[in-house]
Amino acid sequence: MARRRIKLHYDYRGLVLDDFQQEAFWNIENGTSLLVSAPTGTGKTLIADFLIDNSLKNKQRVIYTAPIKALVNQKYQDFSRQFGRNNIGIATGDLTIGPDAPVLIVTTEVFRNMLLRSDPRIDALQWVIFDEIHYLDHLQRGAVWEQSILLKPPHVRLLGLSATVPNIASIAQWIEEIHNEPVAVIVHTERAVPLRHLYFNQACEAIPQDKIMQSLAEVTLGQYDAYDFKGGSLTTKDIQLPRQVKYEDTTRFMDLVFYLGRHRLFPALFFSFSRKGCEYKAKQVANRRDYLNAQGKRGVHLIADKRLRRLGLKKEDIPHYDRFLHQWLRGVGVHHAGLLPVIKQIAEDLLADGLIRILFTTETFAVGVNMPVRTVCFDSLKKYDGERFRHLTQQEYFQMAGRAGRRGMDRQGTVLSLVDFGELAKDPLPEWKEESLEPITSRFTLTYSLLLNLLPQHGKDGLNKLFSKTLSAYQAPDQVGELAQMAEESIKVLERLGFWENSAVTEKGLIGQNIYVHELLLAEALSTGYIQKLNPTQLAGLAASISWEGSDTLPPYPGEPWLTEFMTIRDQMANRAGLPRKEIGVILPAAAEIVMEWTQGVKIQELLKDLPLDPGDFVQLCRRSVDILRQLQSVGDQDLNQKLEEAISTIDRGVVQTRF
Repeated sequence: MARRRIKLHYDYRGLVLDDFQQEAFWNIENGTSLLVSAPTGTGKTLIADFLIDNSLKNKQRVIYTAPIKALVNQKYQDFSRQFGRNNIGIATGDLTIGPDAPVLIVTTEVFRNMLLRSDPRIDALQWVIFDEIHYLDHLQRGAVWEQSILLKPPHVRLLGLSATVPNIASIAQWIEEIHNEPVAVIVHTERAVPLRHLYFNQACEAIPQDKIMQSLAEVTLGQYDAYDFKGGSLTTKDIQLPRQVKYEDTTRFMDLVFYLGRHRLFPALFFSFSRKGCEYKAKQVANRRDYLNAQGKRGVHLIADKRLRRLGLKKEDIPHYDRFLHQWLRGVGVHHAGLLPVIKQIAEDLLADGLIRILFTTETFAVGVNMPVRTVCFDSLKKYDGERFRHLTQQEYFQMAGRAGRRGMDRQGTVLSLVDFGELAKDPLPEWKEESLEPITSRFTLTYSLLLNLLPQHGKDGLNKLFSKTLSAYQAPDQVGELAQMAEESIKVLERLGFWENSAVTEKGLIGQNIYVHELLLAEALSTGYIQKLNPTQLAGLAASISWEGSDTLPPYPGEPWLTEFMTIRDQMANRAGLPRKEIGVILPAAAEIVMEWTQGVKIQELLKDLPLDPGDFVQLCRRSVDILRQLQSVGDQDLNQKLEEAISTIDRGVVQTRF
């Protein structure tokens, strides 16, 4: 049979293609899986657009996966505009629209779950797109990505889009080996807009890294006659600050903001690794600067009002709306996970239209939103990772710094990092080099739900063969034994709890196959009939009680008798399994109480008035609760499902509801 002739594309949608994009298009039309590694802002998204366009023309089905719901929601809206809403569906666990559409946008967890339960839609699938495939290296989420790639059927082709990673060819080789298919590797290293990396301190303003120590020495040692800087008696390498020298740095973030204005470096993203820090800085700047003229202010009102109308919300529904509006009207915005989705969406709309000149944000913006700016600022190059304060990794730094520089608008992007001379002598700065980016390493781990799905297909003996195909085994073959040992211990737990008996999944185990959060506890509670006894309000509270993922900031609450019974079930399971209670499930009565009050019509302002809980965290708690209730619907009977639907409808309202 004659081979289909593949043409080389030189432009697409009026854009002249770079060589790496042309190569990617060719492989897509040739039906070859591929991994594309390129810096942020170089046009990887265009490759996904072309694949979807080409697949729709050829009546092929595509699943597009992304790491976070915010990005999934954004892609659903973008693709709906580009390709028509009838062609695009979305599934995030707590939300499903058009599940049988030819292009389905999902979180990677949803795709993995579809593979585990042999969803019939997988049979008709031709392509899966993994956006941000370097999430394989994510400490908490990477395992789901690896499982998804491992379990992908051979007939499904893969497009992986990645920020620059040094071992992308090795990842492709792993995929080739486990699926016995060719995987093209396309690496593009040149940024569309080059970056300049500068460091800011009030004493020297913006300078490159190789001038930092010289400037520090001039400031701190200039009083000593022994040091003649102008005479050139010292080089940067010669500088060693005496231990007794102390420097009290008076540099503030406002100094950097003023510098941005003087040098016309707006629009800018200002990364701060604390929510309160973002809000404080936005408030300070908005109180001291106004970057918008009368026309710009009218634009702010129009865009904000349009977004509210689209979501069916009123200003009174939104806590502190006037405060955010005041900042927007002065060209200042804030964006972090603790804000209501509508506030973040308006900020994104305003930034896209050039009406926010400076946006204070946490690092989540770098993953969830693709909006380049002229300048990226860091108020610190250190972050708290949950265990300690440490410098950013190369990957983290460039994920954020790469937002600087707008293609076709800026000759270069500027990255400015605020440095404290008082700290610099004790703790030198890292050297940021894209060629020094950290390689992807496996984060593979096992869950009980995963084992309950894999055991019937592979048996205990077949698990070792499957483990030998993991990226973990590919990178460190001796870890296969560790995985096997972990699986053996987990299987013993399943046997002690009655989920696996006589080399078969029990009826209770079948329930656990379709639940992916606290699967053992929920399956047990269903099998005993406990959940079926609850009313819709209690069901909402139950889901919320195991949905909280924040720190221990909620006030103590004893819990009602019906929830105490749930905790007793958990404790009894932990005793039978010989496990700590938290491994069976963490139950938080305060979270249940908060969501139950919401289901009974309490307004969000009243609900959160005396709670140390950000509105965005409350929305996430509600959305995760809906996700759990949906999972229970997949295994419940008709009577229970009706109550679950009522519970979902009472949670899924107002600022909590996802609308497009």
